Amino acid sequence: MSRLTPATTNSFPALASGAAPLDAASAPGNPCLLLQDWVHHILSIEAVEPMYVTLATASASGIPSSRTVQLLAVEDDALLFTTNFGSRKGVEMLETGRAAVSLYWRETAQSVNITGKIVIATDAENDRRFAEDSRPVQAARTVSFHGLPLEDEAAQLKAHGDLVASADIIPRPDYWRWYRLVPDAVTFWEGHPEALNRRVHYARGAAGWSHGAVQS
Repeated sequence: MSRLTPATTNSFPALASGAAPLDAASAPGNPCLLLQDWVHHILSIEAVEPMYVTLATASASGIPSSRTVQLLAVEDDALLFTTNFGSRKGVEMLETGRAAVSLYWRETAQSVNITGKIVIATDAENDRRFAEDSRPVQAARTVSFHGLPLEDEAAQLKAHGDLVASADIIPRPDYWRWYRLVPDAVTFWEGHPEALNRRVHYARGAAGWSHGAVQS
C-alpha cells in the first residue's frame, strides 16, 4: 500500500508580479475597499474560480462546519452571498448571527480571512435578486432543498425541466434568501518564498476600523 509522503522541506508561495504588495502604511482604512482592490486584480488576470470561498458557521452549541459558496459581491461594508434558509449553514447563521469567510488565490499567493455578523436581505431584495437569476437557476432553487435526502432524482429532474419549460413566472421560495457578512475582523495575507509572509489585520471597534501589520 503506497502512501503520500510530504516533502522534507516546505515550499512557500510568492506574491505574483502585477499584484500590489501588502503594506499596512498605505492600506485603506476600510478593509472592504482593500478587498475590492484584490478582487478587481484577481478578476483581471482571469484566475481560476476566483469568487468561490469557504464559508464557516457554527451551531448554537459550538459545532463548526464549512463549505464552499460563491461570493456574489464585495460591497463597501459587506460580503454578499446566497443560500437556502433551511440548510445547515442557513440554520446556523440564524442561530448565532455570525459566520466567517476564507479566500485563497494561488495565482497571487494572497488570502483573506473575515469574521463578522450576518444580515439577511429584506424580502423585497430577495424577490428582486431571485427575479434576476436565469430561469434554470430559479427552477433549481425551487426543486432542491439543501441537505434533505434525495429520494427520487428522476422526479426532481422532471420537476426542474417542467419549471424551465413553463411560461409561468417562478416565484421565489421563502427559504431562498440572500445574506451579507458584515465584517468586524479581517486579516489579509501575502505569501513570500522565504516564509516571512506579510499580514495586515483589521479590527472594528466603537470608533471604527483600526489596522496594522502583524507577524505571520
